[in-house]
Amino acid sequence: MFHTKSIQTTLSDVDATPNGLTTQEVQMRQKHFGQNILPQGKQTTLFQIFLQQFTNPIIYVLIAAAVISLAIGEFSDAGFIVAVLLINAVIGTYQEYQANKSAQALKKMIKTYIFALRNGGKVEIPSEEVTVGDILFFESGVKVPADVRLIQSKDLFLNESLLTGESIDVSKDSHYISTDIDEPVADRRNMLYAGSLVTKGRAIGVVTAIAGQTEVGKISELLLTSEVAKPPLLIRMEKFSFNILKILATVIVIIIFIGIYQGVGLKEIFFFTVALAVSATPEGLPIAITVALSAASASMSKRNVIVRKLSAIEGLGSCTLIASDKTGTMTQNMLSVENFIALNEDNDAHTKALLCAMLCNEATVIQKNNTLEVTGDQVDIALIRYVLHVNSEFFQKYQHIKPLQEIPYEPQNGYAAVKCTLDSGIFDFIKGAPEIIVSKSSLEPEQKEHILNTVNEWAEKGFRNIALAYKQNSETAIADNAYTYLGFVTIIDPLRDGVHEAVQIAQEAGVSVVMVTGDHPNTAYFIAKELSIAIDKEEVIDGTALTHAQEKETLKETIINKKVFARVSPEQKQIIVNSFQDAGNFVAVTGDGVNDAPALKSANIGIAMGKSGTDVARESSDLILTDDFFGSIISGIEEGRIAYDNIRKVIYLLISTGFAEIILVLLAILFALPIPLLPIQLLWLNLVTNGIQDVALGLEKGEPGVLKRKPRSPKEPIFNKPMISRVIVAGLYMGVAAFSLFYILLNNGYSVDTARNITLLLMVLFENVHVFNSRSENHFLFEINHKQNKFLWMSVVGAFGIHLFSMHNPFMQSVLGLKPVDSSMWFLLISIALLLMLVMESEKFIRMKIFSV
Repeated sequence: MFHTKSIQTTLSDVDATPNGLTTQEVQMRQKHFGQNILPQGKQTTLFQIFLQQFTNPIIYVLIAAAVISLAIGEFSDAGFIVAVLLINAVIGTYQEYQANKSAQALKKMIKTYIFALRNGGKVEIPSEEVTVGDILFFESGVKVPADVRLIQSKDLFLNESLLTGESIDVSKDSHYISTDIDEPVADRRNMLYAGSLVTKGRAIGVVTAIAGQTEVGKISELLLTSEVAKPPLLIRMEKFSFNILKILATVIVIIIFIGIYQGVGLKEIFFFTVALAVSATPEGLPIAITVALSAASASMSKRNVIVRKLSAIEGLGSCTLIASDKTGTMTQNMLSVENFIALNEDNDAHTKALLCAMLCNEATVIQKNNTLEVTGDQVDIALIRYVLHVNSEFFQKYQHIKPLQEIPYEPQNGYAAVKCTLDSGIFDFIKGAPEIIVSKSSLEPEQKEHILNTVNEWAEKGFRNIALAYKQNSETAIADNAYTYLGFVTIIDPLRDGVHEAVQIAQEAGVSVVMVTGDHPNTAYFIAKELSIAIDKEEVIDGTALTHAQEKETLKETIINKKVFARVSPEQKQIIVNSFQDAGNFVAVTGDGVNDAPALKSANIGIAMGKSGTDVARESSDLILTDDFFGSIISGIEEGRIAYDNIRKVIYLLISTGFAEIILVLLAILFALPIPLLPIQLLWLNLVTNGIQDVALGLEKGEPGVLKRKPRSPKEPIFNKPMISRVIVAGLYMGVAAFSLFYILLNNGYSVDTARNITLLLMVLFENVHVFNSRSENHFLFEINHKQNKFLWMSVVGAFGIHLFSMHNPFMQSVLGLKPVDSSMWFLLISIALLLMLVMESEKFIRMKIFSV
């Protein structure tokens, strides 16, 4: 509200004096207002991260299985399960802790200082000690530490892009007073806001708000109350786990009824129940998922993406829409001259234009380590860089010329001018708004009209246009007319390299891209059109139109039909994200500014910039791009999809073998036979022999065409029709084959322990073979590159080797009930196991070629 008040009223309201605050007043105010530090949420401790690893629904099933095992005295079984839980928790904790450390390392460690008026004197103080009523001094390069009402200003310009999204510097004026209390932050010319950067001029102002009461602080407060969206993997895993629980409960009820009907003792029924619970529970799944996501995280870090939350990896792979900031994300956040539209295409006119661009310029050029560093107003910087790009020797020749007279740029004037002495005489150079410069030129009315029409055409494309003119040996004042018009330059914040290709790949992958920015609608539309995000202006909407739509209660319908959102507030960005989510999208949001933070927090996946991003944005994100490259998001999408595919492969392997174990146990109950495999033997299969392999399966490199297919529907369960078909076929074959072997062995005089030992070996061989069937849902074995995943081969050899060792080791023999198998039996077992490959290849052929599933 201070933007609507006079200087005197503001000073009175904050109880400030011309001599600044006294030490006593500072202490009293700091005690009342606190330190000038943004509000922060509670930091997650290492122990809390560890506890979070136990919130997966599958983990609940494992904990229940461990408790049951302890209750019936099966301590070995319980020990196996607890070991799995701890290993999974340690891996997950380590990964997330390391990611958080990486994110923390990106924070700027340099303390900022500001000059303040204290006890009647000018002193330098840390920014966090600034309090309400402090009189502060500003000059080029100073970062604004609090919200400030200007008292005095001269040629003052600020970069507010991290707050508003505007890439162009904005002018400030202490004498400006607004009549609109709801005036947008970007238009309040008498206010400086925390997080902004002074790029030109000097000023004195009084602090009106600090910490959480600043505009940035309000955004931070909004973050603390934002609801965090659930990752799709967690949603799918919850559904998957509940389905397992339902199936398990159903099967247990069936077993109890069968057991009672057959007159089986209660203890034996309970024993069978535990065996089935162990069979149905994919004990190795949590570790396999954690390893798969950790492997994807490591791969993404090599591709400049830091993963702060493991679940975000698959989430990015599942996203259907990217809502991207423009400034600094798609564009360079650095103005650049794109064209020089000359009146006459001759060398002399172009030379004069270069002289005008560099001499009528208030930017500072400093040479550091053989490179030129340019600071100042962004338009002036763009003009200097243009001259250096066109002819660096020309710049070196004329850069030391000092003006005889100059008129700095003032927004109300719309131009800047200088008088200089060159070899060929005295020259006046002027630059500024085309309509002002053209009006001061000696052009004919028809020429002026034609030039301004051309300027308007470029302006509609989103360019900012600066006209250039000169006059020679003039004795008139430099602000007078009769200038020779040279032409105008078109300036824009250019696209980052590779962004167009990245957007195209995203669209080909079925991921929609929309632009959400605080910039001007014309500029946003031009960039969006160049990137093929928007086709026409009907797809563009600004913050004012969104407010009207909200009043008419048509906001959500309006939002989902637009591609470009310009001049929007942080609150509106959050509403845009939520509207797309309500429409069924999994939304990834990119951004680097404070204004992006609420949307980053509310999105399914928040992606912050590591280099240019603010601490607030990075703390709100799930992923951080260390190179600030939009194209790195595509790498993340690819890795996310590969990670999800690998998780599904692991789930298929575990569930199909688990289903086989259920079939084996159920058939034994129906035929009134002893339990074919003991609970500890089932745990050995699920956790050790299969556990080694499913971890390696989670390291698959990805199948061809990962980025050519559409995203999976967020509502699609992990178990789709192809997986159900494969699980049933594989499970039935393995379960029936294993039971048939067990049945035949018993009928041929083998003891129960020997039959169990041979049946267990067959199940291990099934797992060794079936891991190769699990590598692809839609590609035949001969189509797969079997050299791509060396860890898989090592895991198969390792799993088989461990079981073979255990069969000959006395201690493991006693624990697992194992012993060596006759050589005559090996050929039969290997043949039955290898036949599984033929069965699953046949299933694949019939499903895809005949039923097209």
